[in-house]
Amino acid sequence: MKDGNERYFEAALSDFVFDVAAGGAIRHLTDRGYSVEQIMRELSYPVPRIKVEQAVYRHLTDSRMLLSTLPEESESLRIKCLRGEKGEGFSRKLAEAIAESGEENAYMECPFGIWMEKDERRFAQTIACLTNREQEYLLGIRWAQHMMYHRLNDRMREIGMKLVKNTEWVWNFFFIR
Repeated sequence: MKDGNERYFEAALSDFVFDVAAGGAIRHLTDRGYSVEQIMRELSYPVPRIKVEQAVYRHLTDSRMLLSTLPEESESLRIKCLRGEKGEGFSRKLAEAIAESGEENAYMECPFGIWMEKDERRFAQTIACLTNREQEYLLGIRWAQHMMYHRLNDRMREIGMKLVKNTEWVWNFFFIR
């Protein structure tokens, strides 16, 4: 029977080998906007999907692309909320808000983990307006079972605009200054 030190060493070695073999590639492809499916096709050797999903999620949270909570407002930090509106004017408003705060400070509210856990049918209906590529991206993220916030990079801005135009949910966008 292995003691705690041996198990710790084996886990650390396994994590190190995984990071050397695939971790860097997964982080790089995640930064380029690849979905879990696309990443798995690009890796030079097979990696279990769960390991790729975990690595993608860890990288998204470590890089602040994905937040579990918004930061607290303070004297030096303000958060502006923009509600998604149907119609042509919203795209311009969203672009202006992103330009004002910077893409690195712009986030979209994402209830996907809640829906995946409690109402898979609603989740499937909500994302039906998205392309297969966009759905694949959302399905590859291991969303926590609470509201999360995804940075409004090009991919999420495209997804967000489609969801605003094609669903009944009120989508909120946050800008941290």
